[in-house]
Amino acid sequence: SEKPLYDYFANFALFVAQCLQPIAVDGNGNTLDIARLVLPSSRSDFKPNDSNDSRRIDSGLDTRNPDSPVRPVSVDAYADMLCVLEAKGARDQGDEALVQLFMYSASLYTRQPDRRFLWGLTVCADEIYVCAMLNDCALVSPVMRISEASGRKALVSLLVSWSVCPRDRLGYDPTMERVYSGISSDNSSSSSDDGSIIDDIRYEISCYDDETEETRKYAIKRTIMSADDIFGRHTRCFVATPVDYSIGDIAMSGAADGSNPQEVVIKDAWPPAESPVLEDPRSEIVLLRKIRSEFETNPPSPQHIYPKLVVGGHIKLARDEGTQEIDTTDAIFQSMGVERLNPPPGNDKVEALHWRYQPLRAHRRIVMSPVGHSVKSVRNEKELIVVLAEAMRCHSSILGRCGILHRDISTNNILVVRPGGPNASADTDASVFDRPSSSSLPRGLLIDFDFAIEVGISERVARPERSGTLPYMSIANLLNLGADRTALDDWESLLYVICWLATVGICSNDRTTDADLEGLSICQWRTGALERIADTKRKHMNSASNFEDLIAREFRKQYKLLPLLAIALHEALFANSNCPGALVKSKRLNRLVDLDSLESLTFDQQESGSKDDPIIERNGYVDDIITNLQGVMQKFEDFAKKKLNSA
Repeated sequence: SEKPLYDYFANFALFVAQCLQPIAVDGNGNTLDIARLVLPSSRSDFKPNDSNDSRRIDSGLDTRNPDSPVRPVSVDAYADMLCVLEAKGARDQGDEALVQLFMYSASLYTRQPDRRFLWGLTVCADEIYVCAMLNDCALVSPVMRISEASGRKALVSLLVSWSVCPRDRLGYDPTMERVYSGISSDNSSSSSDDGSIIDDIRYEISCYDDETEETRKYAIKRTIMSADDIFGRHTRCFVATPVDYSIGDIAMSGAADGSNPQEVVIKDAWPPAESPVLEDPRSEIVLLRKIRSEFETNPPSPQHIYPKLVVGGHIKLARDEGTQEIDTTDAIFQSMGVERLNPPPGNDKVEALHWRYQPLRAHRRIVMSPVGHSVKSVRNEKELIVVLAEAMRCHSSILGRCGILHRDISTNNILVVRPGGPNASADTDASVFDRPSSSSLPRGLLIDFDFAIEVGISERVARPERSGTLPYMSIANLLNLGADRTALDDWESLLYVICWLATVGICSNDRTTDADLEGLSICQWRTGALERIADTKRKHMNSASNFEDLIAREFRKQYKLLPLLAIALHEALFANSNCPGALVKSKRLNRLVDLDSLESLTFDQQESGSKDDPIIERNGYVDDIITNLQGVMQKFEDFAKKKLNSA
């Protein structure tokens, strides 16, 4: 049975803490070199109070001040745990324990916005493993067998190390400080109308700007996006206000309608990077600086809103003798006493190599305005069209004037900004947010330039070959075709966004359940191998009849404009007279006039059954196709605005 293991491990941890405390506190109550005590949870086999499901964890560890009583502590929520402990009764259940550990630990990222990486423990009979969960891998220690002296020594060393090390080596972000733990006993959270998370626990976050070398502090009001996966970029987005704009610990002042003209969006993420990270040309910070510089001096025309960079920089960690280190994968590895190695070029299977071969990632933080809401917050299809049209106008403007191609058009990256809401104040820069005097039409904001790239430098930048979000990736992107990525790929993604929203519903009170989606053709865009998804899209997009019969026919019946818009965009993208369709076509074999001419043909001439790919060929007609696409969007936007203004 695994249950006795809970107490066995808890008593071991308490023993180590009991030995450390006399060293930690002198006779006058002053703390010495021990930074904290690592203590076990007083509960076992329980469901954390802030869990979104019914799963129960075996136990967990948390930390307390060095002068705290040495006893099991109340750890009722993921928000309060140092790490999860998963126990099994037999040694041969180690893999099963690790799988469950990864599953449960993902909730630590969700509930702890200040976690950079995670630790975890598995106890299988007398064998203990410690696991470090990073962005691209989970590193598992050699076995610590507590039935042997060497294993007990290793476990003691681990617990002591966690007690004396700087806090960032426990995986925490020292630039984020929990300033309020809520009044609720269950650490619960609720969702606002736009789907953002309003937590009882509040943080203050310091944001450093690499360019000005200044730091600004903000108070987080709510979470827009949390890091829900154990691996990846761990992107988090918050709505925040400057700390000096706060009242008391957490209360924020604002306008009479509840809006706050000083609200900003903070994005915290771990994207892939190139060394030196401050000069990485693919950095979103670099791209947003270029956009800001271009549009601040010469506002966009035709007018559109855009993500304006307020602060952009890398997280820095304090080190010995007052030095600082940029927070990267290298910094994490160095804190463990080893050096990260770059994977050999062209080798994508990192797991087959030594564990030190890991991609470089950089911890970046961006402060932007204005504040938007999910595209699913639109009230009807006419508002959706207006929002999408402005977002794509911004896309074309940034590509044309800044030479930056977005490469990730999706429902997550187009936001709704409403006049009279956040950032719509008399002091707001008109180039960022134009507050109409007599209109309440929504605005469309294109965000997230994580996958964007400057046109012309793609050959010099080593980044993932595919970019984007399922189910919105273009066919060329899914197949990683040799052709250059162009604006047509992003417009194709827009078509898929419209198709998806028209099928599942565009707003929160108008949604199709997953059960109702089963069996629909569009569901084939989100599951399976990328090549299979691309082949499916080729068939769906190949002709007007295919698109209308297999995709548009499945749109929700109450939508009248979206089917017409989707059909018009499909026609512009896939019915160009020079490269119609989406399926690869085989050329006809040469027809010989007579057999005598056979001798005069070369081998290459006889081997004439080559293939034409319209997805590649359309790159020769980008400008004409884009002009048609923009014309379609403008026509539908004008009509939607007319209907909204007359309502």
